[in-house]
Amino acid sequence: MTRSELVIAACITVLTFATATTGSGQTSLPAGPSFRMETEIYQDGGNAPVSRHKILFDSGVVYDLTEQGGSTQSVYDPTRKRIILLDTKQQLQTEIATDQLIDVTAQLTVAVRQNDKAESFGLDATVDVTEDRYSVTFGPCKYETTTQAVSRPEMATAFHEFVIWAKRLDVLHRRGVPPFARMTLGEKVASEGRLPLDLVLTIKEGLKTKTYRAHHLVVEKLSELDRRAIQSIGDQLATYKTVSLEEFPIDG
Repeated sequence: MTRSELVIAACITVLTFATATTGSGQTSLPAGPSFRMETEIYQDGGNAPVSRHKILFDSGVVYDLTEQGGSTQSVYDPTRKRIILLDTKQQLQTEIATDQLIDVTAQLTVAVRQNDKAESFGLDATVDVTEDRYSVTFGPCKYETTTQAVSRPEMATAFHEFVIWAKRLDVLHRRGVPPFARMTLGEKVASEGRLPLDLVLTIKEGLKTKTYRAHHLVVEKLSELDRRAIQSIGDQLATYKTVSLEEFPIDG
């Protein structure tokens, strides 16, 4: 990305993060498939992962557990319109309203359109399919992925929805590449009832090229160990100190 493009991304209006309040109506209970996704991230062709995540999907709530490369655990609970971040080192937690993530992504969309940067930000990117590979290109970036089949299409939908929330969170933190092309790619893969297998992001920076590869292993049911990990998150929610988003330490 050029300096001007980075400025656009950085100049999003800062929102006031107030505690989300519930209306008088009852909130429906979360619903969705239960399964596990194990993800390893590799950089620039390295043989050892630079980060590892265990992502647990359980009845509409997603637990993104960092096992290597950071200390943040994330709970995505869109039915209750919240995402909770937990820092296991300092035992802190913070909550973000999902409406805030929708708003900040919408503001980025408007800024990109107004500055005629839709192409370089991937706002109108389209997915190319060649045999078993799906790819999308925007500006200096390209995503390419192979896929894997699952027995229940709703698993593909649940994973895609998780990616959308995660990318919106990246926009809020102003990290990573623009989210739109990845969302478009995920929508195409999910519409065919599939999940990514090896997803590669290539970024050209002048004469240099950076690559990031995410390898995904799906397990179509939760184990007893997974259930205990979810219970551990519940314990953290009950004991960790609550702080504002500005006070919360964010993994790089």
